[in-house]
Amino acid sequence: MADMVIDVDRLRRDMLDNCYALCFAADIAAALAEIPDIEQASDEELIEMALQQGIDLSRYEV
Repeated sequence: MADMVIDVDRLRRDMLDNCYALCFAADIAAALAEIPDIEQASDEELIEMALQQGIDLSRYEV
């Protein structure tokens, strides 16, 4: 994965969309708490967060 180039803008947008969807679906508190972390994360931090959430980063490869 070291030589993989990730579209972090799209990844960030999708992760935020997932949080907003959770707000309406079920776990409002957890989703709201995660939004600032996603918005303020560096590219590297965002990728690490995505990996922890089990997001397939190959979908964001450019």
